[in-house]
Amino acid sequence: MAHCIKPIKHLQLWVMLVFSVTLTLLFAIQFGELKPYVQLEVLDAIGEGGLAAMSLAWLVATLLSRPRGRVTTALVSGLTLMLISLLLDCLDEFFSFNHIHPTLSSLEAFPALVGMIVMSMAMYWWYQEQTYLNLTLLRKERQFREHTFTDYVTGLYSVRYMEKQIDAEVSQLIDNGTRFCVAILDLKAYSRFCFEHGITKGELLLRDTGQLITLNIRGCDLTCRYAGDKFVVLYPATKLSTAIDITGRVCAAAKMHHQYDKNLVKLNPTTLHFACIEVSLPMQSEQIFEQLMVQLTHNKQAC
Repeated sequence: MAHCIKPIKHLQLWVMLVFSVTLTLLFAIQFGELKPYVQLEVLDAIGEGGLAAMSLAWLVATLLSRPRGRVTTALVSGLTLMLISLLLDCLDEFFSFNHIHPTLSSLEAFPALVGMIVMSMAMYWWYQEQTYLNLTLLRKERQFREHTFTDYVTGLYSVRYMEKQIDAEVSQLIDNGTRFCVAILDLKAYSRFCFEHGITKGELLLRDTGQLITLNIRGCDLTCRYAGDKFVVLYPATKLSTAIDITGRVCAAAKMHHQYDKNLVKLNPTTLHFACIEVSLPMQSEQIFEQLMVQLTHNKQAC
C-alpha cells in the first residue's frame, strides 16, 4: 500500500507556512499581555483578522495551483511574511507587548515590507516565465497553422491554403476587375502505377511531380496538391492564353521526366492531363474547382 501514497505537493512550503503561523501565535500568547475587554476595538479586530484570513486563502490557493519552481517559492515566501505582519497586527488588538519593549508593536510592518520585496521579485520572474510560455505557444500555433496549410506527402500547399488564396484573388477581381486563371493537372494512370510499383513509389512520383510543376511555373504562381493525383495551379492576374501556355510547358516537361525502380530501371514517363479556366466573375472556390473538374473530365475523354 505504500506505493499508493502520493507525495504532498510543496511539502516544504506547507511546513514553512504552518510553522510561521504557529510560531506567531505562540509568540503572542507567550509574551503578550491580554488586553481588557474595554480596550478591544471590535471593528479593527474584524478588519485586520479578515485581511489575515484572505492572505491565508491566497497562500493556500497558490500552493494548490502553482507548479514547483522559484516563482512559487518566492510567492509563498512573500505572502507568508505578509501574513505574519497581518497576524501580528490583528493580535495587537488582543495582546499588548509594551511591557517587553515600547516600540515592539511598531515592528509588525517589517515582515510585510520584506514580503512585498520578495513578491516583487516573484512577479518579475513570473513575467519572464509567462513570456517564455507565450513564445512557446506561439511557435506551436505557427507550426500547427503551417502544418494545416501543407500537404505532408508532396510538401506543397494544401487545398485549404489554395482556397484562401483564390478568395483573395476574387476580392481583387471585385475591387479592381483583375482577372486570374486556375489550372488543374491530373496524373495519368496513377492508380495502375501504384499497383505495379507500390504506394511508396507512388508517393515519390507525387512529390517529384509537385516539384516539377513548381519549377516550371512563374514565381508569382502557386501550386497545391488538390486531391489524390491532382494538382491545382493559381495564376494571379494572368490571361487565359498565358496560363494555358505555361501549363502546356509543364506537361511537356513532365513527359521528359522518368521514375526509376530500385534496380535503376526506367519506369513510365510522367503524363499529365490538364484543364484551365479564366475567372472573370466573382465565385466561390468550390465553384471554380467544380468547373475545373468538369473541363478536366471532358479533356480526358477527348484524348
